[in-house]
Amino acid sequence: MANYDQMEQFITGVREVMEEAQAQLDNMKRVNPSDPADFQAAQQHLEEVHLELEKLINSANPEQRDQLLRVEQQIHQLQNRMILGL
Repeated sequence: MANYDQMEQFITGVREVMEEAQAQLDNMKRVNPSDPADFQAAQQHLEEVHLELEKLINSANPEQRDQLLRVEQQIHQLQNRMILGL
């Protein structure tokens, strides 16, 4: 089980990865998008964070698990938007 500070630091890191992925998604929608490799790297980083999050969910207490599951749902939504290009 993670302590509160560790969990908050992890969630902050996840949100930073999500912001970068969203920025790459927004950039791909432009008329002159940036390098597709950056977009793919953002997708890969998002998936890596998701795998770490799953491990943390398994060791969290019920209160932490609820918060982490909400973050996981946000990651899934962003991954879906990236796949669909929305």
